[in-house]
Amino acid sequence: MIPDDFRHIGRDHPDCPPLPERVDLAAAHLRGPAAAVEARWEWTARSWEWSAAYSVVRSPSRVYPRIVELVAAARAVPDLRRLYPFTSHMILKFSSTTTIPYEVRLPSVEPTAGGRFRVRRGGEVLGEFDGTAEALALVLAHAPPGLGPAVPGESGRGC
Repeated sequence: MIPDDFRHIGRDHPDCPPLPERVDLAAAHLRGPAAAVEARWEWTARSWEWSAAYSVVRSPSRVYPRIVELVAAARAVPDLRRLYPFTSHMILKFSSTTTIPYEVRLPSVEPTAGGRFRVRRGGEVLGEFDGTAEALALVLAHAPPGLGPAVPGESGRGC
């Protein structure tokens, strides 16, 4: 359903926020998995910040899910920051590999329309919380022993 105040604007519209500075993920992958992970965190943060700003311009009264807050909080947790982040449908996931196919060994977190954070593993909801700290603590509570920094995946393609 399209909100009543939805504005049909493109990226060339004067109210549209400027696109974020490009993060060269391919070059980061060539420098190794640690660089790839850091670049992906930066790209994820920038892209969701832009998307949130764009949403405000297009539909000012619509509440944007708290994905920007979630990405920032997860990035600040050292054990999660070592993993390769990716999102799908505003669900934040953590991979122990930097290439597709990703190896997801932790639960994922999604901001809900009601302003909460839902932690799930597959189709099973493990918990729902008002804050990111509690949600991310539950994610880490499900970490397998020895989960280390992300490594290149099977493909070795780089990105």
